[in-house]
Amino acid sequence: MGRRKVTHQLISDNSTRRVTFRKRKDGLLKKLKELTILCGLRACAIIYSDYKEGPEVWPSRNEVRVLLNRLSELPVEKQTKYMMDQKDLMNRMIQDAKKKLEKEQMHSRAMELGMVASFDDLNDADYSEDLIKAADVVEKRIKVIRERIEALESGAAVVKKD
Repeated sequence: MGRRKVTHQLISDNSTRRVTFRKRKDGLLKKLKELTILCGLRACAIIYSDYKEGPEVWPSRNEVRVLLNRLSELPVEKQTKYMMDQKDLMNRMIQDAKKKLEKEQMHSRAMELGMVASFDDLNDADYSEDLIKAADVVEKRIKVIRERIEALESGAAVVKKD
């Protein structure tokens, strides 16, 4: 059975929303159970919904109390280290997108320099700063290659330094 792309927005039909909630909740709890069994860790879930009075807890109220007490005994720094709200999530996504953009820009610039160099038009524009950076990278790579050749010739173990 294939999967189709799901648009994440509020489901307008109340009965469809309730069925979707139940199925997704069951799937989430199944995954959580598998995670605890396969990885040998302790976990719990507390789910509030409009469809039931009070919270639903998994695996049991006592186990949830034990885990929450254990969490509350930790220092605040450890409690909140991996917690994230919507703002934190968006900031992380923005940072990841910026890193990806920088990487793509560097790749694009390298491709542009390659194209320019292949057509021998280096005198048409000022690429001196980029060429200096590229020459530095090439020199470092050549140094590493020479060190590996020397190590192989002397019979020493080759240590990869990247």
